[in-house]
Amino acid sequence: MSTGTPHPGPAAALAALGPRLDGRRAVVTGGTDGVGAELALLLRDRGADVVIIGRSAEKARAVVARSDAASTTGTMTAITADLSLMRTVEETVDRLAEQVDRIDVLVHGVGIFISHVAHSAEGVELDFAVSYLSCFVFLERAAERGLLGPATRVLSLAATAPRTPFFARAEFDDLDAVTARTGLRGHTQAQTANDLLMAAAPARYGVAAMGYGPGNVRTGILRAQPTWFRLLVGLFPKREPAQVAAQLLGLLTDDAWRSDAAGWAGRSGRFGIAAHVADERRQRALLAVSEELRRRAVTAPLPS
Repeated sequence: MSTGTPHPGPAAALAALGPRLDGRRAVVTGGTDGVGAELALLLRDRGADVVIIGRSAEKARAVVARSDAASTTGTMTAITADLSLMRTVEETVDRLAEQVDRIDVLVHGVGIFISHVAHSAEGVELDFAVSYLSCFVFLERAAERGLLGPATRVLSLAATAPRTPFFARAEFDDLDAVTARTGLRGHTQAQTANDLLMAAAPARYGVAAMGYGPGNVRTGILRAQPTWFRLLVGLFPKREPAQVAAQLLGLLTDDAWRSDAAGWAGRSGRFGIAAHVADERRQRALLAVSEELRRRAVTAPLPS
């Protein structure tokens, strides 16, 4: 069941945001490092009022300091939060609602990549909790607090591609199966879930949405992977976070956004929706599982 604003109607094209973002309110999760930090700096430089969200207070202070030194327009503030905990995600949105009356641009850049078995303090597989469920709960709470609207642009960084790889074609109609996936399977299902969420977002929240696959980027996301895996990935061409951020800024401000259907893009530009992601039954199954996982997480007793 939708928790956001009503669907704005068919064929609802959004105007380009333009070269300046003065007065626009932008939120970047994972905005204290990597691509998220670089994009937040660019958004501020264009005049936006930016809120970055991340776990490290030290990194957050460093990004805000860089921004203050480089930009004389817009603003940047930071919220320090552990987004592996869904109750913290809800509290973060509540704090945000005290600062802003709407979100114009929401970028979900938070994510991890682990291959070992780990769970959050609320009992959710850790990669799935951080890389996907936090994005879902953030959107749900933002909709409940009235921060989203037809002009809101939501962009999710995941492993978005024109075709969903065979190993990532997760199904979500069995809650036990979803919660049993750990390690690499937990990571790949989180990436697929993000795309399914973006596909469902226009109808569910009344926003414009985009899934974006950055490809191989020089960040620390592989720090938890074994050496052989990092060496293997290192054989492929990498982009710098600033290069990815520049492309994202162009995508966020162009006139190809619609509030009736999600868009999709990667390193080489825009593409059509993957068949696995376009399945509305699969989208509904994911949303139902996500609602239950949210309920369980926020009511789970935390370790003392």
